[in-house]
This record gives sequence, C-alpha cells and structure tokens, in this order.
Amino acid sequence: MKKPAIRNLIPNLVTISGLCFGITSMRFALEGQYQASLICILIAAVCDLLDGMMASLLKAHSELGAQLDSLADFVNFGIAPSLLLYMCLMSDMGLISWLSLLLYIVFSCLRLALFNINNSDLAPKLNIFFKGVPTPAGAILILIPVTHSFIGFDWWTNYQNLLAFYTLTIAFLLISNIPTYSLKNSSFQLERAQSFRILILFFTLVLLLINFLWIVISVLAIAYLLSMPFSINSFRKSKKSSLI
Repeated sequence: MKKPAIRNLIPNLVTISGLCFGITSMRFALEGQYQASLICILIAAVCDLLDGMMASLLKAHSELGAQLDSLADFVNFGIAPSLLLYMCLMSDMGLISWLSLLLYIVFSCLRLALFNINNSDLAPKLNIFFKGVPTPAGAILILIPVTHSFIGFDWWTNYQNLLAFYTLTIAFLLISNIPTYSLKNSSFQLERAQSFRILILFFTLVLLLINFLWIVISVLAIAYLLSMPFSINSFRKSKKSSLI
C-alpha cells in the first residue's frame, strides 16, 4: 500500500491542531477562564481557514480531510462555543436558554451532515457563496454576548429571554437558505496596487486585534450580520448573469 505524501498530511495536521484548540477551549470554559476559552475558539477558526487554503495550495484534497474537517468543526464551533456561552452567561437562566443552546448544537451537526452529503447546491459560478451561515461564523456570532461581557456591555441582564432568542436566531441561520459570502471559495485576481492595499488593511486589522481584541471581534461579527442583505442581493444578480 502506497504511503501518502507528506504534503497530503499537512492540511489534516492543521485540522487536528484546530481540534486541539477547540477541546482546550472547553477545558478553559469549565475552569472559568472565559477569555482564554474564546481565544482558543478564534485560533481554531484560523486553523479551519488555513487547512482549506493549504489543501488547495498543495492539491491535497482527500475524503479523509473532508470528514475530519467536519468532525473538528462540530467540536470547535458547535460544542465548544455552546459550552462557553452556557458557563459564562446562561447557567442560571433556566430552561429556555438551555433549549436555545441545545438547538444550536443540533443544527450545527445537521448543517455539517448536509454539507458532507452535498457541499453546495449553488452553481459553480456562484461558489463565492455559502448556503446559510457556516459553523465557524455561527460560533463567533453566538459568542457576541460573551465578547460584550468582556467590555462591560451586559445588555442581556434584564432581558434574559432576548439572549435565548438571539441564540435561536443564529441557530436557524445555520440551516437557512440565505446565501452568505464565502472566504474559503473566493478567488481574486488582484493587481499589485490592490494587493498592496489589502496587505495594509490586513496588518491594520492585526494591530487592531492585538490592541482591541473584543471590540474588533464584536464589530466584525455585527458587520457580518449586516452584510447578509448585500450577499442576498449579490447572489441574485450573479444567478441572473449566469443564466444569460
């Protein structure tokens, strides 16, 4: 039996590294180290982005990698963020809050299972879109209240059912038919000047994350939610042009 090339193992190693961060996030959540727990989930999300990029760059796509990626996503972005949200904010909020988290976990699992069966219902020309909110984005979105708690913005204190409703909304977005922008499948032909501007924006974002992590994460998450009407409109235009 021919041994797989080392380059074929690299994306899987990145996926497993992300899984380790996801599991470590749960440990920190149970120990009450909520900021460390959320940072581990963010690192797991970076690993999830990198493994797909490396698989494409190294031409190392495999069935094992696809299945491993989905299993890791369920732990990292289904179970880990739900545990963090429960331990940090919802442990004393009653049955409705628990059910909202339970549905989020179930819908995360359902989304990943459906993705494995048929990873896209969209035409090849429209592969810059996801169908529904992907699980990494969903994890960041349900953790907005946690990031807000780190900066003292406890808007749910007197509206506990609002927090449960927000969690349910994100859960349903996971399995919705709403087209959302995809970073993984997007490809851009950039000129040198454009690349330079994007590089500046990237390093600016990194500096902001280093200095104002929770504020920037909150702003990016809210910006993602606000981008959905634009992604729907863009998807409709792309679909019409592909039929011409």
